Amino acid sequence: MKSILLFFLLSITTLYSSEKISTEKSLSLEYNSTISPYFTSHKLHYFDTQDGLKIGYKVFNVKAPKATIVISSGRTEGMVKYQEFIYDLTQNGYSVYILDHRGQGYSSRLLKGTQIGHVKDYNNYIKDLHYFVKNIVQRKRKLILIAHSMGGAIASVYVERYQDDFDALVLSSPMHQPEIISNSFSSLGCKIAKKRENDIDRYIIGEGSYDDKTPFDKNILTHSKLRYKIADEAYEKEPETKLGGPSVRWLAEACKMSEESVSNAKDIKIPVLLLQAGDDKVVNKEAQDRFCEDASSYCQKIVIDGAYHELFIEKDDMRSKALKAILEFIPKV
Repeated sequence: MKSILLFFLLSITTLYSSEKISTEKSLSLEYNSTISPYFTSHKLHYFDTQDGLKIGYKVFNVKAPKATIVISSGRTEGMVKYQEFIYDLTQNGYSVYILDHRGQGYSSRLLKGTQIGHVKDYNNYIKDLHYFVKNIVQRKRKLILIAHSMGGAIASVYVERYQDDFDALVLSSPMHQPEIISNSFSSLGCKIAKKRENDIDRYIIGEGSYDDKTPFDKNILTHSKLRYKIADEAYEKEPETKLGGPSVRWLAEACKMSEESVSNAKDIKIPVLLLQAGDDKVVNKEAQDRFCEDASSYCQKIVIDGAYHELFIEKDDMRSKALKAILEFIPKV
């Protein structure tokens, strides 16, 4: 009798402690009816930068949040791509703040009239995020920074400089070095980009507008055809958020930012969860390894075997591993 009661209690505990993570099956049924309406029902706000740009952001508050999460997204990404991820986080009891980095999403473009991704100085990304955190984000209990790809380089430099602003950092496929042609060519590619950093009015070789995008069967971002399609449709519904390839200046600045993020990793003083995509062809995994090693005991690395770069829009088995790792990590910090 006692064993039956114990089994019942354990089952109830498991039921109520399990994470709420959407699946491709639920996504196909609920995205248009529930998830996307939840995102669009929240007002788009803007704040002004000192150099005259407008930065778009949204706030998703929940009652009695377990923690507050700030999202720093990747290059090209607008917040419209994060609708499922935001929904999952709020369903698990977290308030979410997300901004579109300058030059992408709803925020002001730096090369007007084009889809060229550009930034004059990577430090401006850090300044924008710092203003957002200090003037807009309302800290309730713990404050967690979740960052993907380029946003991961921004976030890494941020917590190295401002050590008391966040309680923990989660990095998804962070751009601790861009992968340029190949892993071995990345360092040389960065050197070349820095020498030609004033070529701001053109895409880097091999890149073009958003509408020249790669078809799903040739993409290196995700194995999920459904989530790839949903992301594309989100941009089609909000065409002003589309962004194409980067300028040479952006690449030069990205290389500088990535180098700083790794060289100063020893300055990190908060817990870090680094989610590494096992089959990432967009950023250099060896640089991620160096970052985590230099951050020492503060950094925990989890490899999602077989995953492409975009962990938050990957297939269920890979995406769920990433989200479960995050949802298990946050309560411990």
